[in-house]
Amino acid sequence: MPSQPRIPVYKPAVGEIVRDLAHLDISGKPLEAVYMDTLAGLVYLRHEAGGCEWTTKPNRIQALPTPRFLTVQHPSRPRVADVA
Repeated sequence: MPSQPRIPVYKPAVGEIVRDLAHLDISGKPLEAVYMDTLAGLVYLRHEAGGCEWTTKPNRIQALPTPRFLTVQHPSRPRVADVA
């Protein structure tokens, strides 16, 4: 059985707004969120307005057609309980 070529996983910059294909808003569209970090194989995202971070798999994020960035002065580190 022939193997399919691997599509590289998108690696955004800290503060870049990305589309989270795994989480949908109330209208059914993928959420757009600020990329914070990747740790233990999970991507940490946060709403542009702030709030709690959530995780998703790296292959479930996508760049926006027109890149947007938010200044992140101190990227937060995930809580230990989130990565254990």
